[in-house]
Amino acid sequence: MDPRRIHIAVLDTDVPCLSVYNKRGLYSSQFRVLLQAAANRINQNANTTLQNGPLAIHVTAFDAVGGSLPPLEFLRASPRTSTEPVNGPFGVIDAILITGSASSAYDPFPWIAELQSFIQTVYANYPLVKIFGSCFGHQIIAQALLSTPTSNTPITNTFSVQPAQTGFEMGIHSIILDPSFTAQFPPLVRTTSKGPFRIQLIHGDQVLPTPQAVAAATSAGQTSVALPAPWMNIGSSAACPIQGLYIHGRILTYQGHFEFDTFVNSELAAEFGRRSGWSAAQVAEYVDQINVSQVPGQEEDDDDSKAAAEAVVLFFAGEDQGTTKFEGVQVADGLMTPPLEEVSA
Repeated sequence: MDPRRIHIAVLDTDVPCLSVYNKRGLYSSQFRVLLQAAANRINQNANTTLQNGPLAIHVTAFDAVGGSLPPLEFLRASPRTSTEPVNGPFGVIDAILITGSASSAYDPFPWIAELQSFIQTVYANYPLVKIFGSCFGHQIIAQALLSTPTSNTPITNTFSVQPAQTGFEMGIHSIILDPSFTAQFPPLVRTTSKGPFRIQLIHGDQVLPTPQAVAAATSAGQTSVALPAPWMNIGSSAACPIQGLYIHGRILTYQGHFEFDTFVNSELAAEFGRRSGWSAAQVAEYVDQINVSQVPGQEEDDDDSKAAAEAVVLFFAGEDQGTTKFEGVQVADGLMTPPLEEVSA
C-alpha cells in the first residue's frame, strides 16, 4: 500500500539565532526532519496498526513574518479521495503548523494580526484542516480562538496570553498530562506510564484566564475558570497551568518544544539572555536546567520528544481516536468531545 501523504504547511514565525540556523536551518526544516522521522517510526513498528495505512509527511514552509501565508484555495475543503492528485507544494494542504517565536502573541505587529485572522478563517471555514502550534504557536492559536470572538467561538475574552508572573520556564520540567488527552495517543500512554511528560521549554508568556474572568469566578464563589467546550487543557507543570490545548480532530498545541534538543535550547537561552541583559549566572542556571535531559555517552537527549512528535503525526493523520495500536499498547476509545478542563483561578 502506498503511504498516505499528509501535506503540512509550516508557518515560520521567527528565524533561529545564527548558531542554530547554521547547524539546523529554519524551524520549518527542523519540524520537517522530526515529523518525517516520527512517521517512519510509526510505519516501521510491527505493532502499529493505523486505521488508514502508512503515512508520508510532506512539508511546505511559509514565511509568516514576511506576510506569506498558505493560499486558502489550497486548503483541504473536501474529504481525501484515492485519485487525488499530488502536486508538491501546490497540492492540497491537510494541516497548519505554527512554530515558536521570540515575539509575543500580543505584540502589535501587522504580521501577528494577519496570522491571527488566518487562524480564525481556517478554524471557521476549513474543518478538515488540522491546526498545531508550538509555544508562540500555542499562544497565538489561543489568542485567536479563545480571546477574540468569531462566528464559531461566541465566548469573549475568557482566556488570553499574558506574561508569566513566575518568569521564564526554561528547560526540562515535569508536565502532568491529562489522561483523557493521552488516551487519544498511544505513544503518550506509553511515555506517561513511566512518569511525567518531559520536553524542552523556553517561554515567558502563558495562556491564562483573564483578570476579568478570574474576578467573576471569585465573585461567584468558584475556584477555577473553565475552558469552553470542547476545548481541553492537555496538562500542567508547577509553573504553567496550561501546557497545551486540544480539540479532537481540529486543534493541538504544546507550550513546549519537541523540536528543540539541548543544543538548540541552550543556544536560544544564551541569545535571549544577550537580548534581555540576563546575568551570566542566570543564563548558566537556565542552561543547567536545559541540560537535565542529557545522558553522558548518548547522542540523543533522554526526554519525550519522540513520543510528542509521534502524537502530532497521528493528530495530523486523523488517528487521534485512542484506537491505534502502538508498540503493544491498546487503549480504549477516546472521548469525541472532551470534558471541560479547569485551571486555577
